[in-house]
Amino acid sequence: MNIDRLYILLVCNLGASTGVMVTKMKEIAVKSEKLKNVDIRIEAHPAGEIQEYIEDFDVIMVGPQIKHKFAELKKLADEVAKPIQVIDTQDYGTVNGGNILKDAIIMKLESAEK
Repeated sequence: MNIDRLYILLVCNLGASTGVMVTKMKEIAVKSEKLKNVDIRIEAHPAGEIQEYIEDFDVIMVGPQIKHKFAELKKLADEVAKPIQVIDTQDYGTVNGGNILKDAIIMKLESAEK
């Protein structure tokens, strides 16, 4: 893997369920042999606070419960050239932190190619 850092911002409504996801993703990242030399930071913040944090992160992932705000959030992400996507509903609902972490890595790699 050709990344040395991966800072993931999970954007949510209030943060309770997304906080659980952050914990799960961090557990997986720590145990991953492929990510052992990658500087990883994963945080969740409410959508209303995105402008305070967006520049500090590499990828923005939006909780499916607020996908109705995606167009507004994408506009903010585009202004600072940050990749953004809605988290897969099934992965979110089953707290599949591994798949979500994989999606974040793909986003980071694809944005580096541009």
